[in-house]
Amino acid sequence: MKQVRWGIIGTGNIARRFASDFCYAKSGELRAIASRDKSSADAFSADFDIELAFVDYFSLINSHEVDVVYIATPHTSHYDLTKACLLAGKAVLCEKPLTLNAIQSKELYDLAAEKNIFLMEAMWTRFNPVIEQVIEWVEEGEIGELHSIQASFNFVAPTDPNHRLLDPKLGGGALLDIGIYPVFLAQLFFGKPDFIQNQAVIGDTEVDIFEQILLGWENGQLASLEASLISCNPNRATFSGSKGYIEIDSEWFKAKSCRMVSSEQQERVIEFDFPGEGYQFEVDEVNRCLIEGLQESPNHSRQDSLELIATLDEIRQDIGLSYPGEAEHDDHEEDIHDHHHEHHHHKH
Repeated sequence: MKQVRWGIIGTGNIARRFASDFCYAKSGELRAIASRDKSSADAFSADFDIELAFVDYFSLINSHEVDVVYIATPHTSHYDLTKACLLAGKAVLCEKPLTLNAIQSKELYDLAAEKNIFLMEAMWTRFNPVIEQVIEWVEEGEIGELHSIQASFNFVAPTDPNHRLLDPKLGGGALLDIGIYPVFLAQLFFGKPDFIQNQAVIGDTEVDIFEQILLGWENGQLASLEASLISCNPNRATFSGSKGYIEIDSEWFKAKSCRMVSSEQQERVIEFDFPGEGYQFEVDEVNRCLIEGLQESPNHSRQDSLELIATLDEIRQDIGLSYPGEAEHDDHEEDIHDHHHEHHHHKH
């Protein structure tokens, strides 16, 4: 079986973490890296023993040595780079969020479908063995009826206003960067919510720095979620059912163990012993899909990704948060969102 050859665009923190774990994947070869800064590209290729280092993105995108591209640049460039890869016939694993909004994401998935090319949003947590274990427990009815999910993703971000997390021009803010994880977790089990309420705090750079989100479903399920760039938190996830609960300890999105506690307080703990942080599991999934000729992953599909960004769009609409250059899409907004929401936001 020939190896799937990978290229990475971007040399920041997430690209490094991905490249560090790549060696633990079952197959695949890390073939190329691209950065607009020559010294970054050279340092990255040396650190991870990558043969090809490009100083412009399009050289990598058009390289005959690359089958699939992992895009690890700031949010605002995802749309253009993914589109360029698809037009060049390259499969894509793009860091989350795939784009800033549902309209852009749908356009990319449509292009991928038209060209019959694989595209996946890099929701790496979905492929963590712990999450797979929780899905199994819930599906087998181990905790009875699943009624609610609580999850948070909080950390104290750098305060430099030009940092990508705080810069509106780079799609900054807590929601798209880290809030996406708890929302993903809730929708993984319950699907797209019927009701959305949220409280958000907007920081000095006009992006959200802290929010609490309550999602509800017609059949009575609830999810209570939090994302913050200004506070520390255990970052646990709890799944509450009619016959017990499941807990994933800190930090749930990259955990190596989980536990189930029955209503009689009997506890079962499962620990996984895997190297690295767990980025290798999404690499395995992409390689599997490419080898099987799939155009999307059944485990984080086009529909999963579009429903996730649609919820984030609605939350942002409530907060009144938009990014530079998004306005030209506003006339379509009404068609794709329903209006079940109450919104409140506070100036920080």
